Amino acid sequence: MILWVSGLLLAFFIFSNLWLWSAGWGRDLRVTPEQIPQDSVLVLLGLNERDEKTGKPSECFRLRIQAAAELCRTGKIKLVVTSGLNSQARAMADRLREAGVTTPIVLDPYGWRTLDSVKRVLVVFPDDKIIFVSQSWHCDRALWLTDRISTIPNKALSYSADFGHEPLAYYNLVRDFLAKPKAVIDWLMGSKITTTVDIADGYKVYP
Repeated sequence: MILWVSGLLLAFFIFSNLWLWSAGWGRDLRVTPEQIPQDSVLVLLGLNERDEKTGKPSECFRLRIQAAAELCRTGKIKLVVTSGLNSQARAMADRLREAGVTTPIVLDPYGWRTLDSVKRVLVVFPDDKIIFVSQSWHCDRALWLTDRISTIPNKALSYSADFGHEPLAYYNLVRDFLAKPKAVIDWLMGSKITTTVDIADGYKVYP
């Protein structure tokens, strides 16, 4: 019995990761920048600027900012949403401005989970093309969630940041292997958001 249960859990774990990973196939605009839709909404998914344990600057964070700034310089982004905890959303907006990004920015300080970030942007921007920016393993999860929630085929695309070589990058990769099965479970249970803030509210205009 224990072997059967363990086998089923392992199968679900592997299936979930493969299913979510497949969502990103052929949808990374870093590979085909000429296909970036005009007037898209960029959603920069949250991460701490510094490693919580060591206090050192996060390379993953820096690479996400770099990718988002690169995408904005194409002139095809009409708005940037920095989504995460309040401190993460503000730090990302600050660093984008420092990187020379002049595109309007709004903060999503209630993007406590990727699910929250995805659901809010789909409600607030129902008619716009969405481009998620993060490392590819994270973008795949955001794309899969969008495909499950949105009624519009290929509503979202991604623009992946480089992976980096810091230990935190590998830690986040391993954590995402666990987050993918959790995303499937959340979807099966109705995709409920984490915060009590209404899904249509929460955005704040960045100066």
